[in-house]
Amino acid sequence: MVAILTAIIFLGWGLDTFFDEYQEQKNTDEYSAYRQIIASLANTLDKTNNLEQFVATWQKQNQQQLALTPLADFPLPASLRDSFNRGEPLVLESEDLITVNQLLPSQQQVLTLSIHQQTKQQDNLALQVALTTVFYAGILLCVFIWLYPLIKRLRLLRSTAKNFGEGDFSERIHIASTSYIVDIENEFNRMAEKIETLVEDNKLLSNAVSHDLRTPLARLRFGIEALSETNKPETKEKYIQHLSQDIKEMENLVSVLLDYARLDQKMINVERLPLNLNTLIEGCVRNITSSDSSAVSIDVSGLSKIQIIIDGNESYLSMLINNLLSNAQRYAVTQVQITTQQTAKNVFICVSDDGPGIAEEKRENIFKPFTRGENHSEQVGYGMGLAIVARVAAWHGAQVAISQSDELGGAQFTVTFNR
Repeated sequence: MVAILTAIIFLGWGLDTFFDEYQEQKNTDEYSAYRQIIASLANTLDKTNNLEQFVATWQKQNQQQLALTPLADFPLPASLRDSFNRGEPLVLESEDLITVNQLLPSQQQVLTLSIHQQTKQQDNLALQVALTTVFYAGILLCVFIWLYPLIKRLRLLRSTAKNFGEGDFSERIHIASTSYIVDIENEFNRMAEKIETLVEDNKLLSNAVSHDLRTPLARLRFGIEALSETNKPETKEKYIQHLSQDIKEMENLVSVLLDYARLDQKMINVERLPLNLNTLIEGCVRNITSSDSSAVSIDVSGLSKIQIIIDGNESYLSMLINNLLSNAQRYAVTQVQITTQQTAKNVFICVSDDGPGIAEEKRENIFKPFTRGENHSEQVGYGMGLAIVARVAAWHGAQVAISQSDELGGAQFTVTFNR
């Protein structure tokens, strides 16, 4: 916008300068022909005695009017009188007329040639119209030059949004450094990425629900049929217990699904406060070890000796740490290790175990809902823990990476926070 205003100002200034120079040049040169005419007439008439007759004849044959005025009736200021008396033509202007005056020395009269201002005004008006046209055409050109990139980016945004709305969720806008709407384009890309993630999650959840609910539903159907076919109290009680367990399993699955689906909505308005990361981790470890009889130990000796403060939500960061530790315990053989580290730009949480690890080709999908690691058929759970870890980390601006632990040989999960 500043560039457009600057261009308009310079355009107007340039046209004004041109008009002033034109006027000055025109005022200097446009009367030269009349000066020559009046000088020639004066030289001729100064030597004749028939002035009045010549003037009368001139008036009839020419548009410009001639007049004779006695020198005594033609007062001039001292600054003009000397040059006029030396024989130089004198040009005078009024609102209606332009007069070119020449002294007749022998006759002691002033010969005056009158020119109407109308011709000059018409010339000026035509020039002003032309310059005004140029000015507004220049403004339109400047506005077009400014608006064209904006229109181009808006059309690209419309086309991308249309394709996205028609189901191509991979559509993104290529951000140009010269774009006027780069903030809108970035927001659109972020929105599109989030929508794509939600759609993918919905597909995964739908597929997982249909898969994980099929087994308990089949058992329920079988149990109900078996219950209707027996009259033995002991057998009925047994079937009822199985049905109750299947219903509880379905309730747990639905609860997990709802918690995951609500996670985004909760994190939007979550309050983030400075908290001591090591203290939070130690509290999570105590809660896990006090309520879990697992033979797998959790080593916290690698926690940083220096106090680490990060901004976050204690409840959800506790969920992240608990899920990482529980996942590591589930696949570890004897030991889980958690460490923290702080650098000038980042804070790291590393959770590693001595289990079988995760193959590289499976690491990319391990954070998707209902995805489980090796020997998942022998493990309890729905494969939602790491999906929740990834979601909580993302809302805290952190990244989660998987590698192989050099010390324990199993999987190592590293969460990197920006300071």
